[in-house]
Amino acid sequence: MRWRGYANRATLYSHIEGSPLLECAINNYILNVFERTNPYISTPGDIEIIVNPLAEQVTKPEEPSKHLELTGISQMHACGLVLFRSDNTVVIDAGLPLVVSVFASLPDDAAAGDWLEFTSLAPIHGFILTRTNKRIAQAGDDDI
Repeated sequence: MRWRGYANRATLYSHIEGSPLLECAINNYILNVFERTNPYISTPGDIEIIVNPLAEQVTKPEEPSKHLELTGISQMHACGLVLFRSDNTVVIDAGLPLVVSVFASLPDDAAAGDWLEFTSLAPIHGFILTRTNKRIAQAGDDDI
């Protein structure tokens, strides 16, 4: 899997009936994510999840500092170091690895080791990879 190395260990909480979002704890953050793998089999407990915010654009910050701020339900503003870049996707370490998909072009010279910041669009996407003592195999799993 292309992005597996950037997954976060997290705790998934009980699903709220009628909500398309799942709530999970990663480090000191409680994130609401739109689960893209298979929300119908999500159960509370320990998981690995790729956090995939979508952004209109990313920019180089005036004052680089690693931070992540939750700005609304399933929205964030983050700044961090670029770990990897591929086309219009960039992995940013903002205290936790974020696989950011960008609609506009990335700055041409953006590369690993640079600082970038972004404000996400709602919802933040999440791809659940594993659960404690249980592997979830999905058709197309290798494409995540």
